[in-house]
Amino acid sequence: MKITTTSIITILTILSQVQAGAASMSFVESGEAWGLAEPLKGIMAHAAACGDIDNDGDPDLYVGNFCDRPHEAYVGRNGPVPNMLLINEGGRFVESDQSQLRFEARTSGAVFVDLDNDGDLDLYVSNNSKSRGLRVPNKLFENVDGRFREVSGDNDACVIMGGRSIGVLDYDGDSLLDLLVTEDKWTGRRTRLLHNRGRFHFDDVSRIVGLPADLPGLGVITPDLNEDGRPDIFVAQANRLFLSQSDATYSPFDSAVFQYEPINREASPCGVAFGDLNVDGLMDIVIVDHSQPARQHLYLNMGLRDGEPQFKDVTAEAGLDYRFPSWTPEKLHLKHGHVEIADFDNDGLPDILVAATYRDGDVSRPFICRNVSIMPADQELTGVNIPKFHVPPVDKADAYFAVGPVGDYDGDGGLDIFLANWFPQKRSMLYLNREKSNHWLRVRVVGRTINRMGISAKVKIYPAGELGRPEKLIGFVEIEASLGFCSGQEAVAHFGLGKRISCDLEITLPYGRGVICRKDVGAGQCLVVQEPVVYK
Repeated sequence: MKITTTSIITILTILSQVQAGAASMSFVESGEAWGLAEPLKGIMAHAAACGDIDNDGDPDLYVGNFCDRPHEAYVGRNGPVPNMLLINEGGRFVESDQSQLRFEARTSGAVFVDLDNDGDLDLYVSNNSKSRGLRVPNKLFENVDGRFREVSGDNDACVIMGGRSIGVLDYDGDSLLDLLVTEDKWTGRRTRLLHNRGRFHFDDVSRIVGLPADLPGLGVITPDLNEDGRPDIFVAQANRLFLSQSDATYSPFDSAVFQYEPINREASPCGVAFGDLNVDGLMDIVIVDHSQPARQHLYLNMGLRDGEPQFKDVTAEAGLDYRFPSWTPEKLHLKHGHVEIADFDNDGLPDILVAATYRDGDVSRPFICRNVSIMPADQELTGVNIPKFHVPPVDKADAYFAVGPVGDYDGDGGLDIFLANWFPQKRSMLYLNREKSNHWLRVRVVGRTINRMGISAKVKIYPAGELGRPEKLIGFVEIEASLGFCSGQEAVAHFGLGKRISCDLEITLPYGRGVICRKDVGAGQCLVVQEPVVYK
């Protein structure tokens, strides 16, 4: 590599930005103040879904537990804590009286998702049933005016399996959201694609669409990586990518780039998330390992070649080649489970959250790898612009959480973090974002010919007056409702705008259903964009 004056200046600029990024983001831990301490006491949470189930504007929570441990393991309780629905009452969570949702299982996945396009969020729960102990089928609940009724019945979606994360997608473009449930390598290895036939009936179409019978998974994402307007499928643990075809089937992608040597026998790829980390209009992939020690892996999207996406491992170049410690000072094990990509400081550069905390003096802070700059492309080494991250001090790690959906829990436009405790002697954390120096925009898409939640809609933002100019892109989000590991999120595109007070907006609907544009959209709002009616 030839060293030039320009490159030296660039490096010095990045170093100064990294140092600036070392300052902690502004969060206030508010779990106890918001009423989470008592209902979640002693829980071994392994699933959490976030969503507004009563349409009052506040996201609610569903938390699932592993209930197969000895009674004395649930510290502060007389035994296992059943799954529960927690209603957000404008600043405090209150446990719902809906007893049908309080059941004991090995729940390892949950999503709030509008499965019948009626405008409210239904609930689907996956249970990790082993050959011994609690063998509870996956469960499906219909939302009727904020109250849930079980509609599991005789249904391919509600079987006994080693269920983990749940993908939400419309694989065949019929406007009904389908479900993809991963099954880990220890309890079956058979990940299932479930076709929504309507009226809460699902058929297992895994073999029909081309997914192999042996496809172990812990995490799953469904972004459109081959840019054909249809969702693709990436399953973490197998670390395999399947690309959508025009006949609603899937073709295996050469996934060698995603295969890496495990640290030890116990190590396994786990949570997976996607996002445009270097703001080039392409979706990148992050994978974290459920192991001791734990690692993170970043794959930048290099664009299409012959209609297929190309990826490159730039973990080291991005500053993410750390190894998490294996134990806390209290001798509790440390791993990685859940991961999300989101812009927590609203500076326009998406950050990476790993569901863990680290000690900063007397305070525990969320383990956020902060995106502090984007290195200009070195064609000889990578050919892409590489995001650079400031990583919190790994030697100060003090807790691991299996799940942790991000959401705007207090409605102020900042992205908050809920971390559900896995160790009963620990407590769940709610980190409320107090970043006020930058502007933000949130976008919801309401579908008509596409699914009502706007899942798979691609939202891009540009400086005001620069709509559609690729070189001026300042943000790109594809709307999803399930990312990371065993977690469900709000179907909202969140953008940090930095100091900008407005932007232009471009929404590309899936399956070629059209493009919606908005100009000079003001910051500081949640914009609801409805798919227009087309009269013929």
